[in-house]
Amino acid sequence: MKNPSKIKAIIYGVLLALLLFEAFDFLGGYDFIKARFYQPTEEMSAILNNLDLTGRGDRILRATNPNLESKESFNENCDSHNVEIYVLGCYLTKDDTIHLYNVSEKELDGVKESTIAHELLHAVYNRLPFWEKNGLNSKMQEYYNSLDENSELRSSMKLYDNDEFFDELHSRLGTEVKDLPESLESHYAAIFKDQDKIVDFYEKYSGTFKKYEKELQELGKRLETLQREIDEEESRLNLASADLNRRIDDYNNRINAHNYTDANAMRIEGNNLRAEAEKLNADYVALNQKVDEYNSLVAKFNDSAVHTNQIFESINSNSGNLETVNN
Repeated sequence: MKNPSKIKAIIYGVLLALLLFEAFDFLGGYDFIKARFYQPTEEMSAILNNLDLTGRGDRILRATNPNLESKESFNENCDSHNVEIYVLGCYLTKDDTIHLYNVSEKELDGVKESTIAHELLHAVYNRLPFWEKNGLNSKMQEYYNSLDENSELRSSMKLYDNDEFFDELHSRLGTEVKDLPESLESHYAAIFKDQDKIVDFYEKYSGTFKKYEKELQELGKRLETLQREIDEEESRLNLASADLNRRIDDYNNRINAHNYTDANAMRIEGNNLRAEAEKLNADYVALNQKVDEYNSLVAKFNDSAVHTNQIFESINSNSGNLETVNN
């Protein structure tokens, strides 16, 4: 016959073990263990140092075993196969791992630090207990509502579904926005010793894209203006040239027919026609100079477009396989 008190003791023991297990996990026990086994590469060590994380932030990041990966392994791990969507990193909840595309473009200084910080915040959000997460969501929503409807952040956040909205907003605010409300600043201060420094990484690499995009836009507008000016001037000069040629022919015909009785009037009219022709030739020279400027700008635009495309392709893990997004 079974002893009821012994059965109760076993049940209590199991419950206690489960409670201890949950407490151990809640206090970050597994992060301590996993972090100790993480062996970063030399480049990853430099990135970790650049992030200047707090003890908690460093522990969580190391626990996710972040790695810089080639196109093939990154696309497989992050399920990134859309050539039109640029994925720089992903945090896999089921594995609690962070995967980073190893961007090699030298002009995109800061992209790796910004991306890993973004993914780290996904891991941080995933670890929050529901009561803390609910409170944080309310604070983020309040700040989000205060932003201009046409702000860059609000425009990009419209791409995310409701079930991933706050998770993504948490990462975006922490890596892209300075001067947050104090309640949010204190939250991110538990992860980053200097959150402004993290935003600087984002602004540095995203500024490269904005610089080239602005250059292309300005060149494009200048080309449109020049093309319009050239077309208008060419049309005017062609009409003026046709009219002048007609009047010169008429002048020559009258001379040949000896229709001039006043030699002085004939000479004055001839001088005027000659002056008009010289002015017209000067205008054509100016037009040709404008055409040369246009052609030069076209070459510059094409070079800039090629370079800009190369910059964008450098963050596209699917380039060569057939808006930047972090998962």
